[in-house]
Amino acid sequence: MSSENISSSPLYKDNSDWSDITPIYASKDEDLAVKIAVTEDFIDAFAYFRAVLIKDEKSERVMRLLEDCIRLNPANYTVWQYRRACLTELGSDLKKEMRYLNDIIQESSKNYQVWHHRRFIVEKMGESAVHDELRFCSEVIREEEKNYHAWQHRQWVVRTFKVSLDDELTFALKMLLIDSRNNSAYNYRYFLLTLYDKTEDAERIAIEINLAKEFIQNIPNNESAWNYLTGLLITNGITSNNEVVSFVEDLYETTPEEKRSPFLLSFIADMMLENVENQKSAEESAERAKKLYKDLQSVDPVRVNYYKHQSLLTQTLLIKSQTKVAAK
Repeated sequence: MSSENISSSPLYKDNSDWSDITPIYASKDEDLAVKIAVTEDFIDAFAYFRAVLIKDEKSERVMRLLEDCIRLNPANYTVWQYRRACLTELGSDLKKEMRYLNDIIQESSKNYQVWHHRRFIVEKMGESAVHDELRFCSEVIREEEKNYHAWQHRQWVVRTFKVSLDDELTFALKMLLIDSRNNSAYNYRYFLLTLYDKTEDAERIAIEINLAKEFIQNIPNNESAWNYLTGLLITNGITSNNEVVSFVEDLYETTPEEKRSPFLLSFIADMMLENVENQKSAEESAERAKKLYKDLQSVDPVRVNYYKHQSLLTQTLLIKSQTKVAAK
C-alpha cells in the first residue's frame, strides 16, 4: 500500500481514502443463520468488499483490498473471481500477478481457488508462460510429491499447450525414481499415454509394461505399480500379454508363501477369473481363483468382503461358462 494510504489504524473504516464507501456489514439474520468467529479486520475488510462489489468499482485500491481479503480467506471464490474481473479491466501486469500467486501457493498449496486463478492468468499469457509454469509445478511437486493440485495443473498445461511427450515422460520417471510408490506419477504417466494416443502403440506399451515390472520386481508390495500394470493391459485383458503372465507366475513360484504380496495374489486371481470368462481351462482356473481369494482374506483382511464377493463371482462365471459349453 502506498504511503498516502497508510493510516494509524489498519482498519478500512478508519482510512480516509475509503471515506467515500459505505461498508456493508453482515445482517443480524446472516449472523443468526451462520455464526462464524472472525476477527475485527476480517469483518472490516469484507464489509468494504461487499460495498465495492455492489458499486462495481475496479481500481488499484480495490486490488489492494482484495489482497487483504485473500489473506484473511484465501478460499473465497467470489474474491478471486472479482480479482480476475479487475485484472482484465485494469490491464494489470500479469507477470506481477504470477509472482503474487507464487507466494500465495507457497502458503496455501492445496487451495482450489488459487490454482483456478493461476490457470486463468496462464491462459491470458499464452505460450510464453509454459516453461515457467512447468518449472513452478516441478518445484511444488518436489516439495510435496503427491500434491493433487500441482499434478492436475501440470496436466492442464500439457493438454492446453501440447508440451513434448518425451520431456514429460522423463519428468514422471524422475519422480518415480524418487518414490516408486507415487501413485500421482503413475497416473500422470498414464494420462500422457492417453493424451498422445499411445495406448494402442505396441512399442510404447511394451516399454511401460517393462517399467512397471521393474518397479514390481524391486518392491512387490508396490500397489501403485500393480495398478499401473493392470491399466496398461486392461483394454485387451490382463492375460493378453504372455510375458506378463510368465512374469507374475515366476514371481509367485520364487517367492516364499509367507512373503507373497497380496497384490500378486490378487493379480493372478483376476487372471484366473478372466480365464473363466474366456472359457480357458475354466474349471481349473475357477478352483485356483477361489483358493487365491480365500488366501487373500487372511493376507489382506481389510478387503475381506471384496474377496468374498470375487469368490462368489468366480462360481457364477463358471456356471455361465459351463452352460455356454453345454449349449453348443
